[in-house]
Amino acid sequence: MRTIFVLITVLVSFNSFARATDTSDHVTCPLNKVAESNAGLSSILKVGTEITDDQVQKIAAALCSNVNWAKSEGLDVPPWKQTMEERLGFQGNDKEFRVFLNTFLNTHKNKIICPQFKVSSRLFPSQHLFKRILAVGMNETYEEYFFDLEEGDIDFNAYEMVNGKKETVLDWVESWIAQGKGNAEELRDVAYSLADEFGAKKGIDL
Repeated sequence: MRTIFVLITVLVSFNSFARATDTSDHVTCPLNKVAESNAGLSSILKVGTEITDDQVQKIAAALCSNVNWAKSEGLDVPPWKQTMEERLGFQGNDKEFRVFLNTFLNTHKNKIICPQFKVSSRLFPSQHLFKRILAVGMNETYEEYFFDLEEGDIDFNAYEMVNGKKETVLDWVESWIAQGKGNAEELRDVAYSLADEFGAKKGIDL
């Protein structure tokens, strides 16, 4: 119920903004732009209310595959918008897409699990998207996408049960560094920003 209430609030806010910037004497955006906005808002409502667990699993796998592809192509941000257009029929502009993706990540936060992935001799286990991004060295995705958001836009306290304990991305960072993997300084910079600016916590604090 809380998720639906938040989504309805987003819808009302967008529609109120559209009315506030339009008058009978001066139309601030063409009708096709209004249609695009309504389509985007409709997509936002759908992503929080009409997706099955099986769909979530498949979409999560696709988002993770986007991360791997972006890494191989030297891109900072994976082509997530294209994936959501193809998989969930998203329609809307970039700003609306951010709300759409954030809503998806928040609504299904503990289910966004990447499947096992092998590249060359390296094997990445099944793990949450937030961890996979860092595991493959796509720290720039946090810098260029996630850290451009406002506090509260995404809940970074998604967790997996590992050895009977809740493991968040903050826990994972320290575990990854302890294994001698990744750039410790860069990883801790990301973890610090997540905790300081976005309220991320360790599993023990959840």
